[in-house]
Amino acid sequence: MLVFCQLSSFVSGQAQPMMPLTGSVEFRNVRATMGLLGAARKEQDRFQPGELILYSFDLVNLQATPEGLCRYALGVEFIDSKGTILFPKEDMRLRESQALCPLAGNLVPTFAYADTDPDLKPGRYLFRVKVTDRLSGRTGTLEKAFEIVPRSFSLIRLSWMYSTSGETAPPLGTPGQGFLLTFVVSQFAVDDKTGRSDVEVSIKVLDETGKAVGMKPFTGQISVPEDEARRFHLIRFPFQPNRAGQFVLEISATDRKAPGKPVTSARVPFSVIEPR
Repeated sequence: MLVFCQLSSFVSGQAQPMMPLTGSVEFRNVRATMGLLGAARKEQDRFQPGELILYSFDLVNLQATPEGLCRYALGVEFIDSKGTILFPKEDMRLRESQALCPLAGNLVPTFAYADTDPDLKPGRYLFRVKVTDRLSGRTGTLEKAFEIVPRSFSLIRLSWMYSTSGETAPPLGTPGQGFLLTFVVSQFAVDDKTGRSDVEVSIKVLDETGKAVGMKPFTGQISVPEDEARRFHLIRFPFQPNRAGQFVLEISATDRKAPGKPVTSARVPFSVIEPR
């Protein structure tokens, strides 16, 4: 299944546009991120089936009203190596949005994503995003080529959320705030007879020097997979920073049922700042 969305600030009321600008709408600061508002992925153009393929970017050179309101529309296409459009099945429909830029300028941070199926075939794909500025009529196009690699034991869909509301959070907070680091352990071995697995998950918090901040890592066990057929299991790790600093959460998982007991790992940065 493929889903497209964009981040917008919705406001009410009508306003008259300023004098039109020239040139096309540009996509800048384009990067694949670990979830919405997350840090850039280490692997920018390689994804596992079942991953959330999310590109964050800034739309630049949009027309804005004197009040700083931008109106634009986004559409997405997901294309395989043969040029077949897998999504949408019908003609692309642009999704209308409004964004208020309270700090001035004509830059709007936004995103587009494809939620891929765990059974998506490996190969080369193209992610195309089209934008139309409703105030000026200017357009722009972003194309990102990437590869879907064969499924393997891995950690996917890493992202942050606020523990109190469940809303998406950036990898940034203040001492005392509550967060959840969420991720999926994918493609581990499951016993065909018992339906049980044996995966050890470890999370270690490192400081800016790379030194562990605690005596022991946090550990857990996956013995009954959440999705036995597809070998998926969602982890929600509570994280409440108690002091300022630059940290990295180092995640590792060991599949004790698979031959050779393979290990997969990921590093997730998090910044803690004191309010001022």
